[in-house]
Amino acid sequence: MAMQPKRAASIRDKCREIAANPPPAKHSNLIALAEVANGYRVRFGDWRVSFTIDPDTDVMEVFEVAARGGAYRW
Repeated sequence: MAMQPKRAASIRDKCREIAANPPPAKHSNLIALAEVANGYRVRFGDWRVSFTIDPDTDVMEVFEVAARGGAYRW
């Protein structure tokens, strides 16, 4: 599934916001990934972004951006 450029820009902006100010682990739109150390999933409409945050450096590494139906199949 191809992502619209406007949606891609919106997701990039939201990821930058999360990286700059990580929300608490109990945030309603942020789900911890049990199989990935320091891994989380956040929902942006029909898209899911999976990432890790290094607790020592607060560096965010996005490892998957997928449509809802295709997410979490690694």
